[in-house]
Amino acid sequence: MEIVTVGLDHRKAPMEVREKAAFTVRSLAQVTEQLKARGISEVVVLSTCNRSEIYAASEDAEAAIEALKAYYVDYKTPEIAPYLYAYDGRDAVWHLFRVVAGLDSMILGEDQILGQSKDALANAEKVHGAGKFLTKAFREAITFSKKIKTVYKISETPLSLSSTAVKHVKRLFPDDYQNKKVLIIGSGKMGTLALQYMDAEGFKDVTMTNRTYHPPVDYQKTYHGDVKVVPYPERYRIVPEMDVIIAATASPHTILKQADFPALTKPLLLIDLALPRDIDPKLGEMDGVTLLTIDDFNHIIDETKAYRERVAQKIAVAVEDAVDEMMEWLKKSKVDGMVGDLNRKAARRSEETIEILNKRYHFEGKDYAFLKKIVHSEFRKMVMPTVKKLKALEDDKSIKQAKKAYGILLETEDDA
Repeated sequence: MEIVTVGLDHRKAPMEVREKAAFTVRSLAQVTEQLKARGISEVVVLSTCNRSEIYAASEDAEAAIEALKAYYVDYKTPEIAPYLYAYDGRDAVWHLFRVVAGLDSMILGEDQILGQSKDALANAEKVHGAGKFLTKAFREAITFSKKIKTVYKISETPLSLSSTAVKHVKRLFPDDYQNKKVLIIGSGKMGTLALQYMDAEGFKDVTMTNRTYHPPVDYQKTYHGDVKVVPYPERYRIVPEMDVIIAATASPHTILKQADFPALTKPLLLIDLALPRDIDPKLGEMDGVTLLTIDDFNHIIDETKAYRERVAQKIAVAVEDAVDEMMEWLKKSKVDGMVGDLNRKAARRSEETIEILNKRYHFEGKDYAFLKKIVHSEFRKMVMPTVKKLKALEDDKSIKQAKKAYGILLETEDDA
């Protein structure tokens, strides 16, 4: 089985393309079913603000990559095609480890991708997309990421788009940021993180709204002041009161539209942390409105970037060793199917032999137990030399040749 990935990310694909390539959790069952119909054995979708990637396990890496590329074009839009990248084998595993560790993120070393990777695996398991190979790869990448965050103390300065956005607001209003009126739209992970960082930075006037209503008491563990809460349908009513609005929902549609936007009496900073975007881009053209999106934060000054770049160089070396270990496991696993099949055949033939002998000689008690022990042992001995040779295979070429020979043997048995 080969691991491959096809996708696009913030490095090359602009936001308007990335949002067209995004997947929702509700679509994963259908995505998995459609890809399996194209010959893919296992599927995990990792869809975030900055990337859309499909990881797959398949017997034929080349065919799997072509199937994934075609899927993006057929079910999303042909506009995506020029931005797609593809990796297979070690390169795919190496890419996964770097992504989960935050080395491929817009904000180097950010924390949120680790949780998003866990969610991607969990969601894939729910829809029966992740199997033995992708589950192993993702779990190893997640474990590695947790380890390096502990070793290199990156977790002591947690990073995410939410934290960067909040720090940017603080930089824009250095004298009175604490008293700026802030509206956070969205109570998911991004919105909750934004509220958490608002609390840590000392913002005193924060309002929350979400499509699903949450009373103020629900935010007490995140924010130690008094959070104001307004019903979602009233969000436009309070817009003129705000200095800053941070939108971070999982909505597939725009939630702040120019056509419904009220007149303003003071400058307003809009920060859109969602993909697909929450805020109508036309609002950025209004007088007195500044609109920032996730791509803008790639250019905003980050005071810890130099430190994290130094740490990333050390982590990159550790990635190589972790990937080598994963590839060794994958290599050994490639013969597991043949080994398992041989053992099952040996067990089945031994049971058939025992049944034939017992019908003729009517063994009972200790004699029957001895017969089973001897026959099972002899059949295991028959397949053991082949099993040992399969497990000793060192390179992909030899494994492929063995699989081909084994396939021919099975066809011969069927004909017989």
